Formats: sequence, C-alpha cells, structure tokens
Amino acid sequence: MATTVVYTQRGRELIANAVNGTTFTPKYIGWGINSTNPTAASTDVAPFQEASEARVTGTTSVVTTTTTNDTYQVVGTITSASTQTINESILANSATKPGSTTLSAAITTTGATSMTVTSAAAFPSSGTYYIQIDSEVIAVTAGQGTTTWTITRGANGSTAATHSNGATVTLGNPPGTTGNNGDLFMHASYTGLALNNGDSLSATFQLKFS
Repeated sequence: MATTVVYTQRGRELIANAVNGTTFTPKYIGWGINSTNPTAASTDVAPFQEASEARVTGTTSVVTTTTTNDTYQVVGTITSASTQTINESILANSATKPGSTTLSAAITTTGATSMTVTSAAAFPSSGTYYIQIDSEVIAVTAGQGTTTWTITRGANGSTAATHSNGATVTLGNPPGTTGNNGDLFMHASYTGLALNNGDSLSATFQLKFS
C-alpha cells in the first residue's frame, strides 16, 4: 500500500521542548477510517477520522538506522472490532482521543466564514480553538458553545477546501497554542486497508535523526 508519513508541526514543537527539558513520550497509536483518504501533512492537528477502537500504548525503544541509536521507534498492535477500511495511522502524545462531531451542512465554498455542526458538546465553550476537517485546519473564532461557528479557513498553513455534509470535525490545536488534544505527533495516510472483525494490524513508527 502507498504510505505517506509525516511528523507534524506539533511534533517538531514537542521535540524542541524536550531538548529544552520538557518530558514527553509520544507512544500512543491509533488509526482512522476517513474514506476520502486525504494526504497526511505537517499542518495536521488531528486525525482525519479516528476509528472506534481505543488508542493502544506502543512499545518504545531507541534503535540504530544509520548511526548508533539515531532512531526513536514505537511499535503497537490494534485489533479491529468490526469490518472496516483503515486509511490512516497516528502516533500521539495522549491516550485520549480528541473530541469530535460532524458537519450538519456541507461547506460548499473555500471562502465560507461559518459552519454548522450536529453537536458542540465535545468542544470548548469559549476562546479561539482549532478543528480539522479532512486535511484542512480551521480556527473557530465565535459561536463557541453553539452549533453555528464563525471560522477562519486554511489555518496552520493548511489549504481551504470544500467538505461534505456529515464530514467528521475533530478538535486539535496547532503549535504554540494551548487547549485539548494538541497531541498529534506523527500521521500516516495510505490506500484503504480492508479489515474484518478480529483482524490485527501492527504499526511501527520511526523518527530518525540525521
């Protein structure tokens, strides 16, 4: 299967903070089922559409790729609880999935400045926060706590796009911001992998320093 793997802008920030003395261990692996299969990008702040299975705690190690101990590695296995097609895998700094909802109406233009969702329960009730729909990051600047939001498009260096009614809306914050679930460290997207109930998939994430 064709695979695109990136470590995100948040990942770079976490690495820099670790060098500066902040302790963190990105070791939680999840997967997703977004059928449109957007391409993973460093601008991503959340999964495209995380599946129902819980994130698993991977086994961490330092291994050698080119020079001694130049690669951080995380390996974990997730077992499918249903028949589904997996299109993405993530490595995160939190075991908790980000809050999510769905669009209650399509976003039909790239210049739209408002959007409606089915529920705001999993999102902050005040302050600017960031969401991801497919591969676009969007800032929510007003309407917090309601189901109609005022938005700024193409945030975090992403590209504004149209989105279908029912598309998944996921909470996530880009580098340099505070808030829930700004934890996406690495993100992989790939051609759909069909799984049956009980099938397992082992994922290996490697961050090599060169």
